[in-house]
Amino acid sequence: MKRRLLLLFLLLVQVITFAQQTKPDSMQAKLATVQDTIKVNLLLDISKAYIGKDRAKVIHYARQAEKLAQTLGFARGKGYALKNIGLAYFVEGKYNEALTFWQPSLQVFTSINDKTGMCNLLGNIGAVYFNQGFDAKAVAFHLRSLKLAEEIGNKLRISTALTNIGAVYANNLSNHLSREKALEYYLRALKISEELNDKMLIGATSANIGEIFLAKGDDASAQKYFEKSLINSEESGNKEKVAYALHQIGNLFGRQGDYQKAMAYQQRAYNTAAAVPAKLEMVQALNGIGRIYSLLGNNVKALEAYNKAKETTKDIGSNKELKDAYEGLSQAYAAVSDYKKAYEHRVLLSAVKDSLYNAETNKKIVNLQANYENEKKQAQIDLLTKDRALQKSDLQKQKVVKNALLAGLAFILLFAFVLYLNIRNKAKANHLLTLKNSEINQQKEEIATQRDNLEQTYNNLVNTQEQLIQSEKMASLGQLTAGVAHEINNPINFVSSGIDSLRTNFADLMEVMEGYLALHPEADNKQHLLELQQLNKELEVEELIEESEQLLRSIKNGANRTKEIVKSLRNFTRLDESILKETDIHEGLDSTLVILNNLLKDRIKVVKNYGDLPLLNCYPGQLNQVFMNILGNAVQAIKDEGTIAIRTYAEDDYAVIKIRDTGTGMPEEVKKHIFDPFFTTKEVGEGTGLGLSISYGIIQKHKGNIEVESAPGEGTEFIIRIPLVLSESTQKIAVATV
Repeated sequence: MKRRLLLLFLLLVQVITFAQQTKPDSMQAKLATVQDTIKVNLLLDISKAYIGKDRAKVIHYARQAEKLAQTLGFARGKGYALKNIGLAYFVEGKYNEALTFWQPSLQVFTSINDKTGMCNLLGNIGAVYFNQGFDAKAVAFHLRSLKLAEEIGNKLRISTALTNIGAVYANNLSNHLSREKALEYYLRALKISEELNDKMLIGATSANIGEIFLAKGDDASAQKYFEKSLINSEESGNKEKVAYALHQIGNLFGRQGDYQKAMAYQQRAYNTAAAVPAKLEMVQALNGIGRIYSLLGNNVKALEAYNKAKETTKDIGSNKELKDAYEGLSQAYAAVSDYKKAYEHRVLLSAVKDSLYNAETNKKIVNLQANYENEKKQAQIDLLTKDRALQKSDLQKQKVVKNALLAGLAFILLFAFVLYLNIRNKAKANHLLTLKNSEINQQKEEIATQRDNLEQTYNNLVNTQEQLIQSEKMASLGQLTAGVAHEINNPINFVSSGIDSLRTNFADLMEVMEGYLALHPEADNKQHLLELQQLNKELEVEELIEESEQLLRSIKNGANRTKEIVKSLRNFTRLDESILKETDIHEGLDSTLVILNNLLKDRIKVVKNYGDLPLLNCYPGQLNQVFMNILGNAVQAIKDEGTIAIRTYAEDDYAVIKIRDTGTGMPEEVKKHIFDPFFTTKEVGEGTGLGLSISYGIIQKHKGNIEVESAPGEGTEFIIRIPLVLSESTQKIAVATV
């Protein structure tokens, strides 16, 4: 899904126009001649003139205006000073910095009840959240902006708010209802923009409408509105919108298979955006270029464009463009058989999608929209009620006058008139009730459709979670296989070599035995006995017997060692047991250590201090996976020689397992994120970043908790607490961690 363009809010349009038409030098010369609030406004104008040109000067003059306004108690001046600084950051794509100034600016305008300033800042903040991919927050601010704009009757701001709300709905163009809602808001906004003959707003809104028709498959209508956007944006001098329109026309030609024209328009879009520079439009064009190169089979060029888009997107924090870049990179790397990088970008794509398609987003949008519509209807009802009250008051006054003149006649006329009003009001009320019921039924249908979509999205997330957990299990299985192969190799070698030597000794002993068996009691065996004695000396029979006994003991030891390893393996590999079992925790720890023995070697000493713990009701295979993840990390953290200490004991109805290593330790910043999915400090290819996240979920499933204590150079200690008594009825529902 391509990125929807959010209409730049009204004051940004005014700022750009002002900056193009005003020379800062001429205004600076007037500073010495003015005072008080006039000087504040002049400083604000100078600051505004540098927006998009020199951020440092914007901040310099805005700070002077803020300081002077503070001294004069001129709150409105302070609010606009903060707004200008935020605009300077916004046009550079630095959205988080813009928020740090716009939020206090909104507070200032709210404190003085400046509805124009409030309306402007609400739209600005909504634009930031939209570009960052937080649709629920964005629509909340745009609805508030629309409400204020309608209260003050400002058509420009109404058009801006309508377009912004349409952009949020347009984020889900695959949904028919969302697509139609977006088109409805965009067409309302375009009508107001054309009434005002504002070419910049017409250009931006037309581009958005074109994209809706592109998603619907109506290429003719899409091209009509994209070309209308391009013409109006060029006339208004808005290069960001020109770049966006060129980008969308390129998408249209790409959809039609005319890749040459598509590439030409995307290159024009990129060059136009780069001249501003407008990083958001640059990224959109780069993603479009990468997509065309992929369709042409030039995956090297596609990778170059997508990687450039990815790096530029990181500067502006726009998750929607980052999703397109990750998806393109994943496909392009797969096409050149670099499956490792393809998988890495597929994992990054999944993480970005999670943040973009949060299961609560559509629900919040619907609720906020419904609240707004209800508030609007309630305001209309209140207005009608007040009108009826005024009419009734007038009638009562007329009644007093008429009663003084013609009491009887006035009474009859008044009674007839009141009766007429009641009948008419009932008819109106019935009509309004019918309309309201129709709206409620329509909203129910929309909610049902969106509920189905949310259920499908949830199922997809569950499937993704299961796949990631299975990937981590397979990684554990690979580590398990390597450990078992190494551990079982030595005792098998003992048995194999012992059998070969025993077979040789047995052959020599059989030769002597056959000689003795050939003796006959009645025959003269003296010569034969002398030969057998000579053979005994040559074969060293006594040494052979002693050596054979030693070989048998060696074979027995090898067999016992193999039996111990197989037992440990059986204890450890119970990863899929889904029912609670009474288990010896110490047995699970020992089995894990046996599997990891080849990694411990002679450089790591394991110190076990097991307390008196009863059998625990738990999922033993899953706990073994936790022990494997923590002990495996401890082994990797110890670079040379070191110690791993394991201590268990009971405390307050909990079994406590402490695993401490003398490794490198970790700083506080790393420690805060170790249980986050995909977080890892290992090199690429050495870890998925899921081990501790899954371990955290397993301990939560056991209604326990896991903590970590660590500092650089002081090693790390994991502390696990599990209830001594756990049953299916008291078990918590596991929270998804991946």
